[in-house]
Amino acid sequence: MRAAVFLLPLLLPCAARALEPLPDSALAKVSGRDGMRFNLSNFSMSGNAVLRYTTPDGSGSIGIGRLSASRSDNVDAPFADPYRLDVISGGPGRADIVNIAMPRNLLGREAWQMAFDLDVIDSGIAVQAGSVTIKDLVYYGGGIQWSTPIDGDGLAFGIATRMEIGSVALQPNGRFDAGGALVLSDLRIGAATEDGSAPSAPWRLAGIGSQAGIFNARTDAAGNASLHIGIGWPDAGAAAPAGTLQIGNISFRSDAGNVDLGSSRIGAIQLQYLDIRFRP
Repeated sequence: MRAAVFLLPLLLPCAARALEPLPDSALAKVSGRDGMRFNLSNFSMSGNAVLRYTTPDGSGSIGIGRLSASRSDNVDAPFADPYRLDVISGGPGRADIVNIAMPRNLLGREAWQMAFDLDVIDSGIAVQAGSVTIKDLVYYGGGIQWSTPIDGDGLAFGIATRMEIGSVALQPNGRFDAGGALVLSDLRIGAATEDGSAPSAPWRLAGIGSQAGIFNARTDAAGNASLHIGIGWPDAGAAAPAGTLQIGNISFRSDAGNVDLGSSRIGAIQLQYLDIRFRP
């Protein structure tokens, strides 16, 4: 990792000098970029923290929290395939881009287990909205980018992913109640393939340089504020990248028995434009 922030004094037999901050003119001449490589060996976390969005008038909120997560490791080579964090140039007149690249994980040994709870509060009434439990989530490359948008305020982002998931369980009565759940098993998400086979490359849903995503707050003409997340249109004459979603099995599980709905597959998905607003 390289960073040019301070000048160190020469070690000469003279009076010691303090660290001196570099002026902006000197920093502007630095051509190198910062970066680091890291891994998450023996990673696990759990807690009671809740990420909550509250409406501007304070009458209601949506909470996502009590996250628990852990990851298995490739014990044969725990640091041979790290995450990569780099700050790269956005091009002439553009802000720098923070890029986090996921491990390629060619052997699929780095798998995630996680669960989180949902709740809704409206006019003082709190309702537990259930839990989501994810088992054997395996990423194969892809990553996340973010920067400042070309126009306006907010956070511009890019995302590409290829993943396989053992199962996703939507549990209305909580993560510890196995009596009722919608379970999606053997999921595969990635770039679409011509023959409809399992994906072998990440699917780019949004890109900083082309069809960027945006996360910001917007206020309409009446003064009503709302959270906004979206993905812009692709460049003129270009098509949005195609992805695929494959689900090995869909089933409803309950104490009364299971209902098996079989498998499902979407051969090609193109996300041309996305505009979601969370209104009060």
